[in-house]
Amino acid sequence: PAAAPDPLLSIDGRFRADERASKLNLGIGVLRKSDGTSHEFDTVQRAAKTVPVATYYPSPAGDAEFLKLSSELVFGEEEIPARVMGVQTVGGSGALRVCAELLVSQGIVKMLIPNPSWANHKPLLTGGGCQISEYTYLDDKTHTVDIEAMLSAIKAASAKSAIMLQVAAHNPTGVDLSDEQWERVLQLFKERRDLYPVFDSAYQGLARGLDEDVMIVRRFLKEGLEFAVCNSHSKNFGLYGERVGSCFVACETPEIASNVSSRCQLRIRWNYSVPPLHGAKIVAAILKDPAMRKEWEAELAGTRTQLNKAHTALKEALKAGSLPEKFSSPKCGLFSQLFLSDEQVLALEKEHGVYVGPGGRINVSSLTESAAKQVADAVIAVVKKERVGVSVSVSVGRAAWAHHECGGRPHRGLPFNGCACGADMPML
Repeated sequence: PAAAPDPLLSIDGRFRADERASKLNLGIGVLRKSDGTSHEFDTVQRAAKTVPVATYYPSPAGDAEFLKLSSELVFGEEEIPARVMGVQTVGGSGALRVCAELLVSQGIVKMLIPNPSWANHKPLLTGGGCQISEYTYLDDKTHTVDIEAMLSAIKAASAKSAIMLQVAAHNPTGVDLSDEQWERVLQLFKERRDLYPVFDSAYQGLARGLDEDVMIVRRFLKEGLEFAVCNSHSKNFGLYGERVGSCFVACETPEIASNVSSRCQLRIRWNYSVPPLHGAKIVAAILKDPAMRKEWEAELAGTRTQLNKAHTALKEALKAGSLPEKFSSPKCGLFSQLFLSDEQVLALEKEHGVYVGPGGRINVSSLTESAAKQVADAVIAVVKKERVGVSVSVSVGRAAWAHHECGGRPHRGLPFNGCACGADMPML
């Protein structure tokens, strides 16, 4: 049988088929302009014209100049730190997979990831051999970081467990740790050196700033801790289709870093042989040119300002609807997660032409003040409306919402996304 459609990528097809002029596509996580078209960085478009076509295989480790400059963005040092190894990867997803396989090869099989987290974390990491469990990230009542529950779960983790930490612009919630909370996390890892931190950095520069968004990574390096960073340039350069990423591993010694590099390159060779060069060379062309880099940083800052304005507009519009305070908790970055039910997400789409991700994840990047009000009005309507008599399934294009029995308790899930218990949901 054919595989079920992806819960996020399938949104575009339904959106295109919708003939309503007022429809809004807030699903897939790409930066958009207010007219719904893709946001493009002018510096990236110009740099792309200067990059020749690659006609020979690179090393499995990727482009050395790109790695040096990508490392500088993450660690703030002109050269890759001596005890850090880096490899270029096929986007941030490739970095996560390479990291997972590396950890498993060293006996670090268990990994805790935040709940909630990016929908693709679990299949990517499980495919690399990790055994995934979750730690509580968000307080259900306030939609702010539940730092006590988070720290408690990390403290209880068994030795040789990896802990996934999203550094900034948390996907899907848009809720980040404060500096004080990060400091508590750092102190815990200094006490529990038998745990292995894995930083997922997919949105550097889109939350608070280029340096601010990775400050915790630099603190871990300064404290001499071992860790990995899975880094993506899809968002902060708008290079989604070029698949530009990097994986950095901070080791105890430079000698160990060299050994780890060889093991990562072997896994890259086994998985996809070598990484693509074109996007990496575009990033390098911008970062090595002082004038162009300054211009790119200004573009990124402008994008960040627009995201913050969109979050504020949505927050104020939701507050005006007298919804519980948690709906307007502080957010940053690309997303805001409203934790809507399956029926409410369906109602947004069918009744209001507002297309959002599972659970009510909203990509805010295209929201003007008027669009934010349109979204908020729709959310307020579906939250306040009592939906009764929902039957076993309600069609949404090719997809369906379905019930199944889990431990004797029926509950709902998306057939193409699976149930929270891990079961595949049937297509009805």
